[in-house]
Amino acid sequence: MSQNRFQLKLKVLHGQLSTTSVFKPDPYIVIVQDNSPVYKTNYQRSTNNPEWNETFYLSITPYTHVKFRIFNHNSLKKDVLIGETFIDLYDILKKNNGVINNVSFPLSLKLPSSTQNVTKSILSNRGPNYIFISIDGISIDMNQFPMANNTGNHTPNTNNNNSINNDQNSCNIDVQQPGTSSTSNVIAEITSSLPKWSLNDPYSSSQQQQQQQQQPNSSNNNRTITPIGSDSKITSPSRKSTLTNDNNPTDHQPSTSTTATNSAPQQSTQRSNMTQIEEPLPHGWEIRFDTYGRKYYVDHNTKSTTWQRPTPLPHGWEMRKDNKGRIYYVDHNTRTTTWQRPTPEHVRNYQHWQAQQGSVMQQCGQRFLYDQSNASSWNMTNGNANGQVAVESQDDAQPLPDGWEKRIDQSGRVYFVNHKNKTTQWEDPRTQGKETPNLADIPLPQGWEIKDTPEGKVYFVDHNTKTTTYQDPRRINGQYGVPMAYERSFRWKLTQFRYLCLYNALPSHIKVQVSRNNIFEDSFHAIMRVQPHELRRRLFITFKSEEGLDYGGIAREWFFLLSHEVLNPMYCLFEYASKNNYSLQINPASSVNPDHLLNFGFIGRFIAMALFHGKFIYSGFTLPFYKRMLGKKLVMKDIESIDPEFYNSLKWIKENSVEECGLELYFSVDFEVLGQIQSHDLCEGGADKRVDDSNKEEYLRLMTDWRFSRGQEEQTKAFLDGFNEVLPLEWLHYFDERELELLLCGMQKIDIDDWQRNTIYRHYTRNSRQIIWFWQFVREECDNEKRARLLQFVTGTCRVPVGGFAELMGSNGPQRFCIEKVGKENWLPRSHTCFNRLDLPPYKSYGQLV
Repeated sequence: MSQNRFQLKLKVLHGQLSTTSVFKPDPYIVIVQDNSPVYKTNYQRSTNNPEWNETFYLSITPYTHVKFRIFNHNSLKKDVLIGETFIDLYDILKKNNGVINNVSFPLSLKLPSSTQNVTKSILSNRGPNYIFISIDGISIDMNQFPMANNTGNHTPNTNNNNSINNDQNSCNIDVQQPGTSSTSNVIAEITSSLPKWSLNDPYSSSQQQQQQQQQPNSSNNNRTITPIGSDSKITSPSRKSTLTNDNNPTDHQPSTSTTATNSAPQQSTQRSNMTQIEEPLPHGWEIRFDTYGRKYYVDHNTKSTTWQRPTPLPHGWEMRKDNKGRIYYVDHNTRTTTWQRPTPEHVRNYQHWQAQQGSVMQQCGQRFLYDQSNASSWNMTNGNANGQVAVESQDDAQPLPDGWEKRIDQSGRVYFVNHKNKTTQWEDPRTQGKETPNLADIPLPQGWEIKDTPEGKVYFVDHNTKTTTYQDPRRINGQYGVPMAYERSFRWKLTQFRYLCLYNALPSHIKVQVSRNNIFEDSFHAIMRVQPHELRRRLFITFKSEEGLDYGGIAREWFFLLSHEVLNPMYCLFEYASKNNYSLQINPASSVNPDHLLNFGFIGRFIAMALFHGKFIYSGFTLPFYKRMLGKKLVMKDIESIDPEFYNSLKWIKENSVEECGLELYFSVDFEVLGQIQSHDLCEGGADKRVDDSNKEEYLRLMTDWRFSRGQEEQTKAFLDGFNEVLPLEWLHYFDERELELLLCGMQKIDIDDWQRNTIYRHYTRNSRQIIWFWQFVREECDNEKRARLLQFVTGTCRVPVGGFAELMGSNGPQRFCIEKVGKENWLPRSHTCFNRLDLPPYKSYGQLV
């Protein structure tokens, strides 16, 4: 840790807000250290009494100012500033003789004067508005740190007119050190005195009046710095005014630098005072202001800009350049490198990834699918049957996919050649995996009748049971009692797929030698240096310095270890879908890795190899990503599985009038990548095209397309190209997205006792007849595949967490499996994957439930 810097443990506990809005806010806090945003809490949904209980670690000096800015989260519009407050650590340290040991206190919230008129209706002055924080971990000798206005090293003031005494702006709180009493007692003690509001407020009316009197009259001086996520519209930065810091670390202080004073726009007095105590920027960085007076930072090393002030590298990290002049970062703690500049959050993600390594091989031993001997028992008779299907399809009017050719062998049978990956097959790729029954030629079962609804939709009446259905009873049912069009037996599909893999396998084997300590790079070179079709040979995997013969076990271990290594945050390739959804999706910021497209091509080959050789990977992708692999159209409903909050916002727009609600929405959207806000027009001129009731369907469609493709188009194409080089994507058309996940990740043996023990019930009890029947069905009627598919139907994934069903996650955090009584006895069960909930109607008999 650098000289005169200390680590402060800051815990944001909870808050109380009084708002005048009809809807409760979704508040979160941006922690600003010395005028630079450093941390952000999670937002709490629809509450005036948020409970955060989040801990952060700040690298501070005794002169550090910490500001807390409260924002209202909004999925579609820019987040609105609710209020803010701040603390002056020097005052707190001085009053406690330099020792801060588990100190808790409330902070009163007020609107800053520059935005008080704009957001006047959000925060009410009638009720209490405050947040509770706790600080800990500092013990210093205050004699070594004189008052800030007495030393030129920290806050040089050459312009008396623009200076404000720190005592006037700081949060003067009488903080008591807890003795034998707990933190909660201290909080309760202070809370009891809150109605009197005896705390000195950093934004009291008298202080605001003083600040307004001391601010210059120029209109530019009233502009405030806007952090990421604020309600100001971000425009492209201007390069007119600069505060340079290439060589002299003190040049960036506006109060002492003549160049800075002349060129930079004048800011509010408080911000000027805060800027004076900021640490020098890293080498090669520069402060600039855009035409709106907002501060941004230029990195001349990478020729990029950002709104966030660059923080020093974590302990043990170093910045270097390769022989091409590209910036990368070295972590001497773990002896690893990465292209992305490390942040505290980045380091925490890496530590979380490392903690998972112990369970990788445990998971590997628990995955299974089926005995694949069925595939080897297929003969040419089955192949000929497939060939006949291809001939009978007679789909010559539709062109073959790119790279395919139709041929006829010596016996007159039609087969198809894929020149891209040098494979052949009997089945027509245009109809592969699709059911083509001619139902018009099949009579209805006895007692059935076809009718039309007033809207012209066909439905079927069963006069035997006096019921109706949209499902055609002439369709052949599979082993689960549903039509083949919806099921078609996963085991049958798997056998078809395995036959194609077996028929196109090449003789001999391919050797892959890797090191456990460098498995990603070694595997990359081994796989990318050979022709793609060579990867369909039998794999012979060896780990360096480890003797052994690979009869399948080593290859299975290699697939699991490498698929886990792909998750390494240092590569910046994939990210979790959300905080509580551990399925993988492409990282839009992967371009920070200059070789990311090559890496995605390699991963595409690797995933295709796993499917071709019947091996499993550690963690699966999101269901929308599987749909994209299958070439299916993504719809708005698919967003729910990866971003339920965003989906609910779009759903609200669809079901309500945007004109009556006064939503100022445009065909333009902003998103953040690597700390930078990027704007994207959904259509030409979208920034000026307003959304109304007549065009909102178009808006929702474009927004859905953008949500699934933002910053991922090139990466997805590279992945699919690499995949298709080894295994034709047409082979996957047998499966739907859930079956593809099952095929790639395998099934686990499900502990039914653990499942039942960690299930909760709503409007049912453990002794309800329907619940007893449900578990009887799971135990007696279901095999492992049916259990996995039932789990997938309710939770969205076929995998059980390492810690069992007690660790199931929902959209809002830990969420156990839930069965709720919903509907009537003639309803079908429904699922809510965001909440791991099964809606089970009150059936009258076990046979009806099954």
